[in-house]
Amino acid sequence: MNEFYQTLRKIQKKERNNGSLARVDEDFYDKLIEYMDELKNEAMNDPFSKAPAILKQAQIIATEICQRREKKIADAAVVNIHRSYHLFTGKPQFDLVDTTPLNLTPEEEKFYYSLIDTLKNHRGNISLEKLSEDDESPSQPIIKPKETQKNTLTSQPAVEEEPIRQKTEPEPDKIKPIAEKPEPAAKPKIKPKVENIEDNPNALDSQDEFYDFESKKVARDTELVTMLVFDDVDAIVGVDEKIYGPFRPQDIVTMPLVNAKIFFKNRKGRQVKI
Repeated sequence: MNEFYQTLRKIQKKERNNGSLARVDEDFYDKLIEYMDELKNEAMNDPFSKAPAILKQAQIIATEICQRREKKIADAAVVNIHRSYHLFTGKPQFDLVDTTPLNLTPEEEKFYYSLIDTLKNHRGNISLEKLSEDDESPSQPIIKPKETQKNTLTSQPAVEEEPIRQKTEPEPDKIKPIAEKPEPAAKPKIKPKVENIEDNPNALDSQDEFYDFESKKVARDTELVTMLVFDDVDAIVGVDEKIYGPFRPQDIVTMPLVNAKIFFKNRKGRQVKI
């Protein structure tokens, strides 16, 4: 396990110092995943070992290696397309120059050619060849809808105007007061019947969502408690996959209850209430 960690450090140094890809085994990514899984299992089984600290450093190193290699591969694909596909010089044509980067793993080789295909399709859509094809396509005449013309010479029937009736004001004695309509009484709000979730697991809550028993279980397992640490303890990986520590005597920390119980059992700390 320590040998692979030293290998990661060497690859990290080469990726930083060289513009080309560092040489790795074809099964590099498979070994990397297997190494991370071993560290995680060891950290979960023995949280007081050095595995949690090594896991944290290994994740940082592996992430940097992957990011640097991805950038180098992407840059090589772009440069290769620039050399192979002429956009506006004469009639554009695609003639791929074989400048595939060295030291590619099978996963990286698949990634490289997928970038080449994407860039090739993009340049094909914006090249002169595409524009010339659009120009050669026969243009269809635009048919405008016929507008209905009004014949101004044809006499239209005159519209009979209704006589304007003069409004007569009603006599004061004949004016009847308008009775005000009583406002309807507000209906009492009926609260919806809430079914017991234990009796009916498919019952909906107030937000019309199903009750998530799995989330409730996860929340109970990852419940956070406050603890007073008694001894020096290295960093550990919590059930929520977060790194906690390292710890020193008299430290007051907050962590999941499941991990805190290990401290209580080994008399490395006790729960406190703040």
